Amino acid sequence: MKNAKNLKGMGQYGTVGLEMVLSVLFGLFIGIKLDGWLGTSPWLAVVWFGFGCAAAGKSVHRAWKGMQADAKREEAEQGNPLPLFPDEKERAWEQKEKKEREEREALAKAGNGDEDGDAESALDHGEDRAKKPAGAGSETRDD
Repeated sequence: MKNAKNLKGMGQYGTVGLEMVLSVLFGLFIGIKLDGWLGTSPWLAVVWFGFGCAAAGKSVHRAWKGMQADAKREEAEQGNPLPLFPDEKERAWEQKEKKEREEREALAKAGNGDEDGDAESALDHGEDRAKKPAGAGSETRDD
């Protein structure tokens, strides 16, 4: 069943190239015939070539809109599948995550003076809990 659906889609969108070529050639053919009949060479050929290009552009736009609608419908039916290969954004995100994890581990290993061992929290909130105000936790003796 799925193969039949794929073949239908390939047939439907595989004809776009043929439709483009035929549109341009048909427009050019009409322009050349009108030029020969009216004696306006090459002006009508150029105009009808433009019409053929416009028709080709319209067919590409129609196929593109159809592909978007099909993709949206399939996504609604089947959900959004995971990408087969990671893209640049995903790689950058993974590298950023790895760097942050390494920084947390380095802070934890350094024993940065954090009393409750919450180096991750200090890093996430941009606070430097290792730096304490002078005299905040040290006892002074007056002799």
